[in-house]
Amino acid sequence: MFEPQPIRIREAYQQASSFLAQKGIDSPTFEAELLMRRLLQIDRTHFFMKLDEPFPVELQSRWDEWLQRRGVGEPIQYILGDQEFFGRLFEVNPSVLIPRPETEILIETVLTTADQLWSQEPLHVVDVGTGSGAIAVTLAAERPHWKVTAIDISLSALEIAQKNATKHGVREQITWIHGEYLHPLSTNTPVDICVSNPPYIPTDVVPTLEKQVAQYEPLLALDGGVDGLEPYRVLTKQLAQWKAKKQLICFEIGSEQGQAVSSWVSQISLEMTVQVKQDLAGRDRVVVGYCNSNI
Repeated sequence: MFEPQPIRIREAYQQASSFLAQKGIDSPTFEAELLMRRLLQIDRTHFFMKLDEPFPVELQSRWDEWLQRRGVGEPIQYILGDQEFFGRLFEVNPSVLIPRPETEILIETVLTTADQLWSQEPLHVVDVGTGSGAIAVTLAAERPHWKVTAIDISLSALEIAQKNATKHGVREQITWIHGEYLHPLSTNTPVDICVSNPPYIPTDVVPTLEKQVAQYEPLLALDGGVDGLEPYRVLTKQLAQWKAKKQLICFEIGSEQGQAVSSWVSQISLEMTVQVKQDLAGRDRVVVGYCNSNI
């Protein structure tokens, strides 16, 4: 009798693509390739070179597990354990929100505005609701002369954020605080920049989000209260107590929240200049406010 021939990588990849398509995954071919390349630990060029090689039998059980998890809707980022953000790879798990490309607009806005306001000055940045640390770590890495404080109510999120800070060489540049909003800080603490991507989805909208968000990403990072605006109310009221002479505030927002959030930010100081930035689709994405005579 002839022994069955081992399946080739090409066949395993094609079968995976078909399986994911049947499960309603939006980009099944792309995701099948991404999973396969990570499984085999090869880049895209070597992936295509190896398509006709036998699929490693010893990896079959892990491959099957990954496909089943993705097939029921688990985000591919949680399966692979990481997500790229601003050119860096960040560890993620279900205790943290998956970093989105839209949040890079917030990073770019902070860096650009701060450079115009206070070029080369050693600044203190506070990241409220740091999650994976994507914002705090990125700002620390991009501006080594800044001091960063990262706050989160979730200890498990802070653990992931610290791992990411260590990975990118900025662990000692960041102070880590377990707490909610700005409550752990004294109003005497000098805060030059406050940045946050808070939960901004209205409570009754959260269950209607796509399955891979509503059922897998942390509710703490999604639910912004009845109207989705509660975090902004709290933060702007707290920031108004700081009475800082120079201040930069930058929030990521939902697409219909620009008017309300910009109004509250403008009330922090009579000298506050406020702008709403759009994403590539033309939707409101970031509110930035600053007070300084140099811009």
